[in-house]
Amino acid sequence: MVVFSCLMRRLFACVVGLSILSVFHPVPAQKANYPANYFALPVYPGQPNSLSGALGDLRTNHFHAGIDVRTRQKEGLPITAAAEGFVSKIAVQRSGYGKVLYIRHPNGMTTVYAHLMRFSDQIDQYVRAEQYKQQSFEINLTPEEGRFPVSKGQLVAISGNTGGSEGPHLHFEIRDSRDNCLNPLFFNFPEIKDTTPPRFVSIALSPLDMDSRVNGRIDRQAFRPDPKPKPGTGEEGRWVSIKDTIRAAGVLGLELQAFDRMDGTGFNYGLNCIEVRIDGKEVFAFNMEKFPIDVARDYNYLINYKARVADWERYYKCYNPEGNKLDIYKTDAGRGKIRLNDTLSHTVEIKIFDSFENWSGLRFILSGEKSDLRAATSQKGNTELVTTDVSGHILKLTAAGNTGVLYESGREIPLKAAYEDGGRSVFLASLKQHLPDSVRIGASVKKLNFAGRIAPGAARRYEGKDAIIDFGDRSLFDTLYLNVCRVGNTLQINDYTEPLRGPITVSYRPDVEENVKGKTHIYRLVNGRDQFIGGEWSEQGIRFDTRELGTFYPMADAEPPQVRLLQSTPKMISARIADNLSGIASFKAKVNGTWVLMNYEYKRNLIWSEKIEDAVPFEGELELEVTDRAGNITIVKAPIAEPPPRKTRSKSRR
Repeated sequence: MVVFSCLMRRLFACVVGLSILSVFHPVPAQKANYPANYFALPVYPGQPNSLSGALGDLRTNHFHAGIDVRTRQKEGLPITAAAEGFVSKIAVQRSGYGKVLYIRHPNGMTTVYAHLMRFSDQIDQYVRAEQYKQQSFEINLTPEEGRFPVSKGQLVAISGNTGGSEGPHLHFEIRDSRDNCLNPLFFNFPEIKDTTPPRFVSIALSPLDMDSRVNGRIDRQAFRPDPKPKPGTGEEGRWVSIKDTIRAAGVLGLELQAFDRMDGTGFNYGLNCIEVRIDGKEVFAFNMEKFPIDVARDYNYLINYKARVADWERYYKCYNPEGNKLDIYKTDAGRGKIRLNDTLSHTVEIKIFDSFENWSGLRFILSGEKSDLRAATSQKGNTELVTTDVSGHILKLTAAGNTGVLYESGREIPLKAAYEDGGRSVFLASLKQHLPDSVRIGASVKKLNFAGRIAPGAARRYEGKDAIIDFGDRSLFDTLYLNVCRVGNTLQINDYTEPLRGPITVSYRPDVEENVKGKTHIYRLVNGRDQFIGGEWSEQGIRFDTRELGTFYPMADAEPPQVRLLQSTPKMISARIADNLSGIASFKAKVNGTWVLMNYEYKRNLIWSEKIEDAVPFEGELELEVTDRAGNITIVKAPIAEPPPRKTRSKSRR
């Protein structure tokens, strides 16, 4: 099977017939599909600049969809159109992109400008009029083609920090006609320069089947390379290594923690390309050249999701997992997984590239060995509890004792220890073969709560004594070994470290007094905090949607939002709003019964007015209503009045 290297994939469409070997070396590529100089940088074009984010950065629940252009750590810079075209879409969002503008260009591509403070005057007037017409701060608009034509370099907006931005910058995207996010750096912006290569942090090896081992164990293990390259000149000086040989057997998944750096910044960026070779043969290539905007959550399947949510570490999977729908990989016939069935030494080479084709390399040695299936001999007594862990389809049980029994629907399946670890025995079972309800090892018995196998790709309902769960055809990446356990009002559905591709719907009947149901909703435990999920009550209990698994429980929120009025003058209305539990759902301001647009910046808990006509003062009485997601309402009324004059202190003269 022919495998494309990172550079080969980029060049293949524009240099037909070029041999694979001729592009393995990292030489600058002429990107015929990415017209140079068609687009201009929207922030001070022609002046040197740098980025705080790049395409493909590993963010929470998604690959970063564009580049973040720095705006000198402040708001208020002019944003200009990258090329001629027309405004095709405008949106105002509380989070996400905040204030965002889309421009369609004659070549079929679209550029996106996000986290804006405001739009240009003509566009701003149009948006404000529509907000008043719909009486909504959040809005999505698709003006007719030609209403807002723009020329290259024309002012279209002012930079800001709105939405989910964590600091002032411009988020800038280039999308093709199919709404694929393209790498803007391939379009040659001379303002952005970079000669700094990417850096390795660590690798990890995950056993993927029952007979797989890493250093004699079934556990995923991480290894850090020597941070200093080996002495050498030229290409040799770009390689780092892992000091010790790693013993391994069976089928393994290679994972990589690494990031790019750029000249003159302290930011970490995602990688543009990854290549993996084993004994000189390329088995895996990752290329962050483009991806569809509507498959953002597929990201959770292409990284080690458990490492991200449990340890705040982001690892790329350097293999193509079954069920992946995102075409950013080229692999060998084994989908890039490492398969060791001998006792020889194998050299693994990883090369990582940025968008400027700066690169670094990592080499390490894998020593193949047979799986250690020796029975455990050491015990600490039969009183220790059984601990469990699920990785993929492998159930790992650890306890004192050499033998045990799995119980599945009244059947007994004998267990024999696979190996010993720290004076306790490790037992392994495949959930593809058995879905046990309990296990006994020595005198220790543990209930396992497995409820069924849920296959991806089709809608399915699970009905159990503790809950009813509806899965859609896009809820799962791979088979879910459903585990449901209810203790009191708390419902546990698998572990929070297992990702969902899309939402599921859950129904259960917690014991909640009838008089507080209206203020009671479902919350999920996230890093020790209560995350509002929601839900609707019926005679059958409460029904809610979730895009994450984990621990769910009902909580009542009877406390209304806090509202602190800052200004109520003819020129401006502003207030601080916050809620301690469920969060802000909506806010509404009226002056003498007439609706007033209030902008919202959730990071500062701030709302402030924007008039339909700037010259017309507010007059009369203000009524400000803020509602939380539990339905609690706070209403503040105040007269519109001129602010008191500021007191000035006279300076005495000597």
